Amino acid sequence: MNAPLNMLRMGLGSFATGLRAPEALSDPSDMVRAKQQVLREHGGAAIVADTRSIMTAMASFRRAGKVEGFRDLKYVCLGMGTVDGQGWCAVADARLRNRVAELVEAQPEMRRRIRCFQALLSSFWSFPLNGKQASAESKAGWVELRKWLRAERERILKSKEQKPPWFAALTKHIALLSEQPCEHFGAALLRGDSSELREAMDSLAIPSDSWVLEEAVIAQMRAGCALNDEPFKATLSNLINIGSGRGGVELGESLRLRSVALLVSRYAKCRERPEHMALRDAAVGIVGNPWLRRASWDAWVVDARGKPDDQSREMVNGWLKRRLITDFFELLSVDGTGDSRRVDYWLRFEPAIEDMWFALGADAQYRRGEQFNDFRNRAKGRLLDLDGTTADNNAFVMRVGRYLLVEFGAKGNAMYVFEWDALGQPLLDTLTSGRARASVSIHRLKDSNNVERLIHRDSAAQSWEQKFDAYLVPRIGRRPSDPPRRAGAPRRVRSEGFSPDTWAFFARTHGLRVEDHRSRQGALWVLGVEQPSHVAAQLEAWGFKPRAPRGWFKE
Repeated sequence: MNAPLNMLRMGLGSFATGLRAPEALSDPSDMVRAKQQVLREHGGAAIVADTRSIMTAMASFRRAGKVEGFRDLKYVCLGMGTVDGQGWCAVADARLRNRVAELVEAQPEMRRRIRCFQALLSSFWSFPLNGKQASAESKAGWVELRKWLRAERERILKSKEQKPPWFAALTKHIALLSEQPCEHFGAALLRGDSSELREAMDSLAIPSDSWVLEEAVIAQMRAGCALNDEPFKATLSNLINIGSGRGGVELGESLRLRSVALLVSRYAKCRERPEHMALRDAAVGIVGNPWLRRASWDAWVVDARGKPDDQSREMVNGWLKRRLITDFFELLSVDGTGDSRRVDYWLRFEPAIEDMWFALGADAQYRRGEQFNDFRNRAKGRLLDLDGTTADNNAFVMRVGRYLLVEFGAKGNAMYVFEWDALGQPLLDTLTSGRARASVSIHRLKDSNNVERLIHRDSAAQSWEQKFDAYLVPRIGRRPSDPPRRAGAPRRVRSEGFSPDTWAFFARTHGLRVEDHRSRQGALWVLGVEQPSHVAAQLEAWGFKPRAPRGWFKE
């Protein structure tokens, strides 16, 4: 269980131990009065003030640039970081910000000066640093406020005035007034130790919805990313849950973007980086599809120099394209058994595929089930309705270099090749419009202006894969690293390792009857020894062994 998120669930309250148990209080007003009494008596860092009084004082200060007395000055200090309904914030206004500093520094009594410093510190903690309502100007003003607070703390420290207890806590946690305020919490939080963060928030009355806790989450992400490959991978699933807002607390959009961007960029640097489904889905769901939203992706996923991280973008691009290619031929074939040879063939060309679309017949458009829902979600933005054919037919459309290639889910259909620049305007408009639920007729995808029509049929001398390569490779100028399948050669098994996600997808796709007794120190069983050759080959590659008559087992 993640410690900082637990803190949010519980709700942090300053000096909670000084209050009576909630059940002993007769009503909420008793609790408020009790808390105020503790704060007054023990010099707590929190300041209790009426919101209406703060807003009234702020409105007057905004108009006139002056205050009526010390109480109004304190209210103004408390309201400096508040963003109003129109997005205005006093901390963004250099004139008002400087005027407040002048008024505080001009206070004749150090006790009052400390009180104003305390109020401005409260504004600093509560400023919505990662919220949408915070403008660039207000964030810049917040940085200036941080600099002033650090300098003012030094000036107060030199005075002979007795300091309240929270001032010592600020000295202990002075890093909170630095450019990297929460980095020192990261490693401990990664270990599940939130004691130092909790102590800082309690002693300084930092609210539980403060940017401090948000930046502590980012510090935890950075600490995880600083680990070597294997320890990083071991903690990655937990970090994904936290960073994507599934750790029990909803995180703001900006925080989710920063978290997932850090994780995907770090994973791309691993020596071994097989497809990580949870990371892929978090990256696409939060940052966006990198080939459809490249500008957004490049703005968030950056390298150490702040430049777009090309390596991570192409990694996720490859994952998406490979999974969509696999899904099309294993989920959307007419007979429902999958077309393993075409999966293998087109996966070889994945790096050369610049864009892809999926035109779905009526069955695939509306079919329910986890696999189909996942496919449609991954293909969002590139889905079309396929008209003029049977309900169970689908089309896979690829742009490769200056060509458009069209495959169909129903076996017996040829693969059609078109020149992109010679496409008819209606088809070009359909592919580039970006409209949801656009339709395309099968007749346009089989139009007579195609430059080639290739048949999936082996000859005695060549497999259809070899014939396809002979035509495509010279034209697209790119040869896949793997050779094409030879006529009569058995299907290659998947190169990806055995994992819970990969296994679940394989078992569902091929309709396997499975019994899993591993939680009781037993074996994972696939019932039935007689399996299709490509299923048996994959089971064997993953370490399954046949045992008649029960089936295949893996310890």
